[in-house]
Amino acid sequence: MENQVKAKPKQSSSSKSTYLLAYNGISFILWSIVTLRAIVLMPALASHDKLYGLHEALFTFLRATQTLALLEVAHAALGLVRASPVTTAMQVASRLMLVWGVLTPFPEIVMTTNAFGRHQAGTTGGPVALAGCHLAWGITEMIRYGFFVWKEGISDAIPSWLMWLRYNMFFVLYPIGISSECVLMYLALEPAQDMKNGYDWLLKAVLAIYVPGSYILYTHMMAQRRKIMKGKSKAS
Repeated sequence: MENQVKAKPKQSSSSKSTYLLAYNGISFILWSIVTLRAIVLMPALASHDKLYGLHEALFTFLRATQTLALLEVAHAALGLVRASPVTTAMQVASRLMLVWGVLTPFPEIVMTTNAFGRHQAGTTGGPVALAGCHLAWGITEMIRYGFFVWKEGISDAIPSWLMWLRYNMFFVLYPIGISSECVLMYLALEPAQDMKNGYDWLLKAVLAIYVPGSYILYTHMMAQRRKIMKGKSKAS
């Protein structure tokens, strides 16, 4: 199948398309910076048993970049994109809970906490989970925003390699991201309990809905993939 047969380059764009192109382009650049810098830093940090340094080096930038995704809920609600507002809100909320509700109040979990929740300097359970989030979130978003930049700014005919990445990489990246998020939230239970304000119960409640919530999102992405792949088969 020729993936760019009769491709029509973008010649003009409405204000909506211009805005979406700018938003997706900026988001692609921001996530590329987060991801590529993490990839560069991780080998050096790991070799010195200082993977926890990833938080100090990148967290503020990661948090700001992820928070920008709140606009995507508004995009869906206002009909600027065809995505479901509910599904979009679920995807954005889970990550915002991690960056604002877990990593911001409890940075120690990615610096000195092991995978069993014990505070002990030099362990890597939390830092490894944070690295997993960096890679899973970052690669996912680079592919997704790159896809939309191409579609809004270049041509409606998406290259086959980009289409494949967009609708297949989640099989690997989504489980890595979800498991990393769950580990970080679990590690936050102990320091949250020390606050004695019931915040640990909120985290437990969120963990309890992660399994059904993750299933809903995962099956939603699989349904999208089937729909797109089916369309490609008919077109070929």
